[in-house]
Amino acid sequence: MTPYAAMAYRTHTVVRAMHHQRKLLLGAVQAVANASDEAFADAFGRLVPQIEANFAQEETLMESVGYAGLHAQRQDNALLLSALHHAESRVTAGELDLGRQVVATLPDLLSLHRFSGTLALTGTGLRKGRQRGRIAPPRPARHGHRGLSRYRPVG
Repeated sequence: MTPYAAMAYRTHTVVRAMHHQRKLLLGAVQAVANASDEAFADAFGRLVPQIEANFAQEETLMESVGYAGLHAQRQDNALLLSALHHAESRVTAGELDLGRQVVATLPDLLSLHRFSGTLALTGTGLRKGRQRGRIAPPRPARHGHRGLSRYRPVG
């Protein structure tokens, strides 16, 4: 297997692992959404660390394939986690309506967040970066290309 094919395989494996983890996370979000008012604050409090652990695992997976956009992904993760921690303190203080609003938006936020990370890895992630074998950050995909044929080495 060529180094390029090996990288394609590793990246595909990482994307599948990220997809699986995110699917489990969305199930946990749904469970919190269905929690009674009495159990909601505790369920929300357990969800935030679960999202944090999921993001950490995704970052580790991205790092394993040398994704050059990892720093920006970590910034996005930190921003979302910061908002969740602020909401968590308010939910704990009894603002259940705010928590329910956050939980209602989480599937869309997490799906968009996952989509952008996955797109970066699959759409352009196999382009070899110019700096120490790193993977180049995302750029718009060329129209009309399907499968691995759209991945081409850079430089």
